[in-house]
Amino acid sequence: MSKAEHFEGGCLCGAIRYRATAQPLRGVICHCEICRKHSGAPALAFIHFAKASFSWLRVEPAWYRSSSFAERGFCPICGSTLGMREEVLSDRVQVCAGSLDEPARVKIQDHVWTSSQVSWFDIHDDLPRFAESSSAVPSKAMK
Repeated sequence: MSKAEHFEGGCLCGAIRYRATAQPLRGVICHCEICRKHSGAPALAFIHFAKASFSWLRVEPAWYRSSSFAERGFCPICGSTLGMREEVLSDRVQVCAGSLDEPARVKIQDHVWTSSQVSWFDIHDDLPRFAESSSAVPSKAMK
């Protein structure tokens, strides 16, 4: 399998690595408070991969239940923010774009939870913006 046919990434210390063997389903920038707290950043970009095409190559992240509908993944060694999983989106794995080895290869489709956006963090792009969840996929992560 050539590098162009898959996507790899992992945490800062290298203990956790992953690979997706299919193109991403979507990319989203989330501005919600939970994503800010989880990442320590004003927003967090997620890339969705089909669960069937995704594998953890070493160990899985530790998971923290951040709401009654979602869990956040992180490396228990270095603390890197790695992803999220939502019960309503159980057919996919959501990884943080910054954890990809080559994040420039993926595309972001929209911004979600802009009703919670930090006022001084203003990204100038032409992507659709949603006050809460996107119409592209269901989500209950904040409800």
